[in-house]
Amino acid sequence: MARTVPDGEMQAQAIRTVPDGKWQMADGKVTGVVVASIDREELLELKEIVTDSLRTILRFAGYEDNDIAEAKSAINAYMSEKNDDVKRDLRKSLNNMFFVVYKECVIRALEAPGIHPVIIMFLLYGYMDEDLAGIQNAIGLCKLIEKYDFNPNSNIKSLYEWLSMIYSGKRMPSVNDISVDYEADIRDRYKNKEITIGEQEDLLRDKGKKLIFELNNAISIMKRVSGAPTRFLAIFEGESLEYPIGKAYISNRQMNDELQSIINIDVNLFVHEYTYANKSVGLDNIRIQKEIKPDIILLPIIGARPMMWQEIEGRNRQSAARFFFPRFLNGDLKINLIRCCGSYRWEYCKREQGARWQDISDPSLCAYYYNYVQTYKKNHQITSEQREKITAQYNKHRHKIQDMFVEDYCKYIVNEAEGNIRLNKLSREILIRFCVLNKDIRAELIKNSLYTPYISQVNNRIEHEKKQVQVIKKRIEDYHADIPPEIREHESLFER
Repeated sequence: MARTVPDGEMQAQAIRTVPDGKWQMADGKVTGVVVASIDREELLELKEIVTDSLRTILRFAGYEDNDIAEAKSAINAYMSEKNDDVKRDLRKSLNNMFFVVYKECVIRALEAPGIHPVIIMFLLYGYMDEDLAGIQNAIGLCKLIEKYDFNPNSNIKSLYEWLSMIYSGKRMPSVNDISVDYEADIRDRYKNKEITIGEQEDLLRDKGKKLIFELNNAISIMKRVSGAPTRFLAIFEGESLEYPIGKAYISNRQMNDELQSIINIDVNLFVHEYTYANKSVGLDNIRIQKEIKPDIILLPIIGARPMMWQEIEGRNRQSAARFFFPRFLNGDLKINLIRCCGSYRWEYCKREQGARWQDISDPSLCAYYYNYVQTYKKNHQITSEQREKITAQYNKHRHKIQDMFVEDYCKYIVNEAEGNIRLNKLSREILIRFCVLNKDIRAELIKNSLYTPYISQVNNRIEHEKKQVQVIKKRIEDYHADIPPEIREHESLFER
């Protein structure tokens, strides 16, 4: 489709339609006026805003009237079509249009001082057409952007905000389907003589190319996160919602609260160990810890299968993991987030251990759990009935040990942390050893004889670490120096 309307004309038109003081977006920022209820006057105003949404979005993207009419016809045809084969072809065409328009709108929005609320709805929620979404949903989405809780310091981002971070160089693009990141992809192209050394250097600095690389990743990720790749439609479709829009919608604040509730149970979930040196306070290459919460990107789609996409950025082990969630979730947020955390635990352990991740002589979560699955049939610490249950679990997950672990991790967080027995003795011991429960939970569970020996071992280990911290602090005091913030954070991690 042609896009020949001048950029300045389109941006000016969009900005003029923004209600004063209500919606502005620049560099990823959204601010709004929160309205407790919708009266008739406001309802009419919101309805007017969302009327002919597709035209507003495509005009902003630079489309001409005949192309806009063609796009609207395609959406109408999709809505009325009953034949599955024809509908599949229409869906593919609409998805292609969505991603072309989304890319164009992201680039233009990054430079625009303010944009129409419908454009914000498109960037945040994938909304394009009030008929496809349903007028009530369209109005509801328009209300949601008023309450959007933007926080530039938060680790929870919309896809648009995430792309703005990629564009500004604050984050590197994610790995693609075959786990190759942007820099590795460019270097592979140079090795294969597809580009020259000069082109390689230019591409490694090109923020626009990085943005496109991440957008292409997002296309693939959205299909997977949707939970139904063959029926995936990127454009917001009201009929795809299994819950009312208010229940399916995941706010940034809600996601943060759920993540923190999991961390409050598994307190060393996102704790990374690293080597720290500070000769000014007498410290030379000591091992300390810090917490690095994951970047959680909320995609502008309706979906049912959130994913832990990568455990670190590039090769930097002191970087954040990346989780991708749909903005509208057909499922339980807490359980899905726990599953992602379980996947992260497994993948990050494998990353740390490298080729020795199965080696029981080098104690780790993966090695112990892998050994447990490989040897349970001969282990007489569990009953024959429990062995049969493990076999059934192993077969259910098609012999994928990571999936078995994620299931056990969910039971551990949801049930075992509450004192409700769901795991067998062997898996419980492994999880308690490596996934440290907070001190209040440990204080309660230690009263139960099933937990006592394992909790005692964890408590002893933590007390030992606390003593080591005091040794470090004493060394710093001998230098008559202030305690560095890195040491204070390290110490605080053992108080939880």
